[in-house]
Amino acid sequence: MDKLVLDDDTKALVLAVRDLLKDLRARGLNDDQIDTLVKRNGPGRISLERNGILSLPDYGDVKIYLNPVERTLYTLLLRYVDGIAAEDIWKYYDELCEIYRKQTVYDDPDQIEAAVDALCDDDRATLQTNVSRIKRKLVDKVGRLAADQYAIVRGRDGVYRIAVSRDLVTMLA
Repeated sequence: MDKLVLDDDTKALVLAVRDLLKDLRARGLNDDQIDTLVKRNGPGRISLERNGILSLPDYGDVKIYLNPVERTLYTLLLRYVDGIAAEDIWKYYDELCEIYRKQTVYDDPDQIEAAVDALCDDDRATLQTNVSRIKRKLVDKVGRLAADQYAIVRGRDGVYRIAVSRDLVTMLA
């Protein structure tokens, strides 16, 4: 990671912010509550890059690495604003194979199909595991409040969606 170079005034501000955050935590506020207090006006831009990086330019240009299966699932769900029901994921099998083929270094059709088969499996363990991994990566980088805009969320109707407005999305993958 590139080293951040700050001038003396900026360093002083960072120290002051750290002290303020420490005081807020000492008063019993958790990170989610602090995020709510300093929340942005709305979600920022998101870019899904070719190299597997999910970039959030409006959150300090945070970069999140997604593995090929995670990237495949995320790309598919970004394409469908209304989301996809868990039990219907298999209907997108060919599209998933096409996306995965572009995301992986492997050119073996059997490996590609095996990865997509796992995502479409009836027990949905691989699907749910990848949804959880993506959310954890987002939460770790931008906090729970911001992550909710970018994470894959399964609604009460069983449909997986990504909430971010598609006019904020750039897909370079």
